[in-house]
Amino acid sequence: METVIAVIHIDPEAIHPVVDDVWHRTRLARIPEPGQVIAMLCGVTAAATFEPLNQRRAHGAPTECPDCDRIYRQEHNIPQARDRLRQR
Repeated sequence: METVIAVIHIDPEAIHPVVDDVWHRTRLARIPEPGQVIAMLCGVTAAATFEPLNQRRAHGAPTECPDCDRIYRQEHNIPQARDRLRQR
C-alpha cells in the first residue's frame, strides 16, 4: 500500500510561543524547526519545541507578555489596554 502525504497547514502568525508560563508574539516567516532559536517582539529568545495543544495549560493558564502586547498594538495602531479602559 502506497503511503500518501497529509499536509498540515499552520499559520506562522498564529503561533504564540510560551516561555516560563508567559505567551509571546513573534514575527515568524515560517514554522521554526525544533531547537531553532526564535525571538519574541519583546526581545526574549528561546529554542522552539512543540507539544500537543492539550498540554498548553499543564502548568496553569499562560499569561500574555505585556511588552509583546504593547509593541503589537503600536505596530497595528490598536489602542493600548490602559487607554481603552480610560475611554469607558
